[in-house]
Amino acid sequence: MAESDEQYDALGQTYERAKHIPTGRAEQATFLSALPDLAGRSVLDVACGTGFYPRRFVDLGAARVVGVDSAAEMLAYANHVERKEPRGIEYHQADAAALPDLGRFDVVTAVWLLGYADNPDSLDQMAANLAAHLVPGGTLVVLVPNPDADFDILAGPYGRYGYDVIRTGEATFRQPVSVRVLDDPAFAFDSFFWPPGAFETALSRAGLVDVRRAPTVIPDDDLGEEFWADLRRSPSFAVFTARSN
Repeated sequence: MAESDEQYDALGQTYERAKHIPTGRAEQATFLSALPDLAGRSVLDVACGTGFYPRRFVDLGAARVVGVDSAAEMLAYANHVERKEPRGIEYHQADAAALPDLGRFDVVTAVWLLGYADNPDSLDQMAANLAAHLVPGGTLVVLVPNPDADFDILAGPYGRYGYDVIRTGEATFRQPVSVRVLDDPAFAFDSFFWPPGAFETALSRAGLVDVRRAPTVIPDDDLGEEFWADLRRSPSFAVFTARSN
């Protein structure tokens, strides 16, 4: 049975509410500030989920936006929004580990994707797949779990930002965690924190240059510096940029 508009809107509120809690707003501010000027440019967003960022890219002036995700339910909601509010976004279902050739883009983005690589070889493959979709001189922007995270902060005072992060097992090549979104109703999902240097090394091995970590950006609001102090010390996320040759 087809989903009704009300059912789709309820799904969207569930999927996207983490973008609007304090840490989600800091994520947005940091990620969007790391992007180049999108006016007139083409953008590929891998692991696009519900299309939250692809919609932002169009609103920022991108001429062509393509979103890719492996989850049919996420893409169903993204396409639902596209039908209701057409922006000309193309969506495709594909796994980032076996990404088909979708062409070349001025900008390629991936939010929370790379942390889910199954192993270091898979991380290299994902990075190579992203890099292969860039035009010469194009820009890659990825948002990942913070490799320098202080788990005492993430499991404690970080809760004021809308979720906490609890280690759930022994660290191997990555640290498994549970991210608990402290919203109403609360929910949790698994994630993985990789060690310092892992993402930069994978991006460099993919042939990208000028690999840099972007500064953390705090939302422009009236909550004050004291409120944001723990997030500044240990954000749950990190953003890296790189450029193709």
